[in-house]
Amino acid sequence: MSFWNFLGEFALFNMISNWFSGKPKPQKQPCQPFHDYTHDAEYETRIEELQREIEHSQTKKAEYRRIIDSERVYGIDDADADELQDRIDQLEEQLDSCDLMSDRYDRIQDEIDRLQDRLDDMEDRQETYDDLQDELDELEDLYEDLDEMYSDQDEDW
Repeated sequence: MSFWNFLGEFALFNMISNWFSGKPKPQKQPCQPFHDYTHDAEYETRIEELQREIEHSQTKKAEYRRIIDSERVYGIDDADADELQDRIDQLEEQLDSCDLMSDRYDRIQDEIDRLQDRLDDMEDRQETYDDLQDELDELEDLYEDLDEMYSDQDEDW
């Protein structure tokens, strides 16, 4: 009898004895499904960072919205600037017809200076308003990007 015959007979004997012995078959360990949650500290930390960024951008958005709304209350619009510029032009025409050394010339020049300062302030506020509006738009875009990233990461897990 050769070694291979002995090995084959032993395997056949083992199989038949297991079949008739009634022993339960050894169970294989089931594979862990892919959708089971595994704790990932780095992932959790990143999610918390994203949530803080979202909250911060919402806070800044609300602050900029209040500033923009308050600017609207002050009545800054192009019509006021145009009216001021028209008034300055009228005063400059009157200034041309006045004597350089007269009191009237000084009063007109003072009024022109006041109106020009007011016009400059209005333009500065308009630039600030535009800058805030741009910043608000950027924050809204950032918020949307973060929201998409957050929802994409939730779908992945």
